[in-house]
Amino acid sequence: MPWLTGPYRAFGSRLGTVLFRVPDGLARDDDRLRAALEAWPRDLPVTLEFQDPSWHVDETFASLAAVGAALCATDLPDDPDPPVLRRTAPFLYLRLRRHDYDEATIAAWAARIEPFLAAGDDVYVFFRHDETGRGPELAGELTAAVARG
Repeated sequence: MPWLTGPYRAFGSRLGTVLFRVPDGLARDDDRLRAALEAWPRDLPVTLEFQDPSWHVDETFASLAAVGAALCATDLPDDPDPPVLRRTAPFLYLRLRRHDYDEATIAAWAARIEPFLAAGDDVYVFFRHDETGRGPELAGELTAAVARG
């Protein structure tokens, strides 16, 4: 673990969090999760993204919350509904992966993250990177929607 996490310390206070993506097809394993969370340095914020649905259970959420690790909420193009937002850390981490977001959807996301911001939490939002480069534009739209409240 020191080999993996050591370089992150160079970011100092600029480090928001480290995203650790658990690949699709890797089913829930509470012992492996516990070992990873125990080995992770407590002074480095970590976010876990679980792609296999077996991980999305109360036991996983409780394990993350016990050590202050964030659960990544990922909005995928083929999902019929946006993901549930669960606070397991003092910050929220979102990956908005749809190909585009209209004004109403951006306003809905702003309303969903507003309670976390009002509580003083940091909220990290990452839009899909694409050939047209719309991600930064969407980030600006979301920032403006949050400011309008």
